[in-house]
Amino acid sequence: MSQSVEDSWRVRILGADNTPVGAGVLVSGGRVLTCAHVVEYALELGPQDSPGGRAVTLDHPGSATGGVSYAAVLTGGWAPPEGERGDVAVLRLTGPAPVDCAPARLRPCGATRDRTVRLFGQATAAPPGIWITARLAGATGPDWIQLDCRDTAGPQVRPGYSGAGVVDEHGDVVGVVVAALRAGGATAWMIPVEAAVRHCPPLGDAVLDDAPATATGWPRGADRELAAALVRVPSMRDPQRRDSVLRETGDEIFDLAERSPVLIEDVRGVVELCLQYADGIDRLVEALRWYERGSLAMREFERVVDRLRGVTRPAP
Repeated sequence: MSQSVEDSWRVRILGADNTPVGAGVLVSGGRVLTCAHVVEYALELGPQDSPGGRAVTLDHPGSATGGVSYAAVLTGGWAPPEGERGDVAVLRLTGPAPVDCAPARLRPCGATRDRTVRLFGQATAAPPGIWITARLAGATGPDWIQLDCRDTAGPQVRPGYSGAGVVDEHGDVVGVVVAALRAGGATAWMIPVEAAVRHCPPLGDAVLDDAPATATGWPRGADRELAAALVRVPSMRDPQRRDSVLRETGDEIFDLAERSPVLIEDVRGVVELCLQYADGIDRLVEALRWYERGSLAMREFERVVDRLRGVTRPAP
């Protein structure tokens, strides 16, 4: 696939005077992922206003055909910002995307530390747009991951980059830019794909479904078996101990893990998050051992982990 086709999912969100006010990501089904505050700015909405069915104007800098498209916010695709939470919008084009624009491959971000990513933004002072290389520094809250620009003397994130797709080493979009420390700042933040789907479920079927477990060496279906064993471990039933275990598993796990009032759903979410890291389950096991002290449920959980990994341990 050529570079131009690979990156042709790039979208610019346009304001009332057709000046770019932000960016977006074309995904399957004629949808566009962006930030809610970008849509608010484009439509000149007030703090309590809803976008309703109003048309958002956008164009496609990766297309050779030029021209603009129009889109509207999907039902269930609106999560306006609330502190460092939310700020996601999913739009649907009112017509087909340009024929030379291919949808992005969306994947869960997974590991959030020391990975190199790149992002393309449309600052008004740079009409062609600029690619920036950055490093994932780690999660800073339930929805935000910090980005540090690699070249602090070069191009940096600035107004116009909100909603820009963040691309990993495989060419997959793993999040969208949401904020910068200041105009032209070397530090910015992104919302990972996992959080975007959590806030806007209609985006879910655009995320590629070859589960992160496969990418980190676990067989398909491992998430279900691990969750079924983990839900029996007492530490996962005690809210305070559960939080202590997750904090010891890693700050990125603790920060991104959503709590559910339904125990099996809560545990399943923890497992799915841990499976996104090559050593996530190992770290979870080590954290649990200290609290469980060899309980029968813990030993059974470890047996399931070993079996799924094809590990045979000597009998005690």
